[in-house]
Amino acid sequence: MELEGTAAQCSFRSRRLNNMIKITKKSIIKLTLKKLSGLAAEIIILITLIILIFMSLFLYKNFYQAIAQTKKIIILREKVIMGMVDMAKLNIVIDKVTEKTKPNELKNIISPFR
Repeated sequence: MELEGTAAQCSFRSRRLNNMIKITKKSIIKLTLKKLSGLAAEIIILITLIILIFMSLFLYKNFYQAIAQTKKIIILREKVIMGMVDMAKLNIVIDKVTEKTKPNELKNIISPFR
């Protein structure tokens, strides 16, 4: 009886496997010339869109932003004073600032590490 049960199970499994193979054979897409031309058209459209996106990003970064930056530079030039700076006075101010920020020397402090 056990052998009949296993034989029945084997035949059931083989029928099930055959049915699955038939289903996969039916589900294979048959490529015809019409389907290939439609697929090629979709691929061409997709590639064209990708190229347009990259081209628009290139134009934005290299042309539009450059034009906007030059407009900002023109506006800022009008706001900045274009007079000459007296270098002697500037050096005096810089020297005074460095004297104020320079740390004091510690000569009078007794240090055990000397």
